Amino acid sequence: MRRFREHSFFAALLSRSAVVGDFGAHHGEFFIALKSEYSISRALLVEANPALAECLKEKLWKQADVLQAALVGGDHNDGSVMFTRSIESESSSVFRQWAAAYGIVDQVEVATTDFAEALRRLGGWADLVKLDIEGAEVPILQSASASDLTSCRQLTVEFHDKRPPFAHCDVASVCRRMRSEGYGIVYANWPKMDDVLFVNLKSMSAPKRMEFRCRMALANALFVVRRVIFASGYS
Repeated sequence: MRRFREHSFFAALLSRSAVVGDFGAHHGEFFIALKSEYSISRALLVEANPALAECLKEKLWKQADVLQAALVGGDHNDGSVMFTRSIESESSSVFRQWAAAYGIVDQVEVATTDFAEALRRLGGWADLVKLDIEGAEVPILQSASASDLTSCRQLTVEFHDKRPPFAHCDVASVCRRMRSEGYGIVYANWPKMDDVLFVNLKSMSAPKRMEFRCRMALANALFVVRRVIFASGYS
């Protein structure tokens, strides 16, 4: 397993010309780190903050498509949403109370898009999707269609379950849903939920599926041992 910018993934599941979605791209650190080591044929970066999205377009216009929009799920995709910019830029969110924890700079109205549209822009398939969207990851994965979830080989997600509007029980519900859709799960920062990897076992042949079930079981065991015995882990 590899880990870039607090997001873990299986490098072995990246195709030689990988298709990547970086949803909640911020300054593009995850995508830049990934591209420095792996071949990426197609990438979509989604960022709601207008200033950050503009910087991404200027910096990465030859390497990736950049969409300035808020990725939302559930009943929130009605064309636009109020986006609250926080003093801590990575805590800016469509949920005002989340951004307010660090102090609010302002609010701006931004266009919205959903998971299905983002996948369509990638050609209907992604080898790796990163979700880091300050609370919105829960409704997105709750409302994503089964066919859209089938179109992702792996999703690396930072869940935010310590402050309203979502709690640990909401994340647990998402994990149950993902298992029911054929995903295996690695809790890469156990017992925290800020680095969770979902692996689409349905997309694999039977022998490879068995291999990755074993890999994931071993990884989960090692992450638990590391935390319990050595009291160490990602901060």
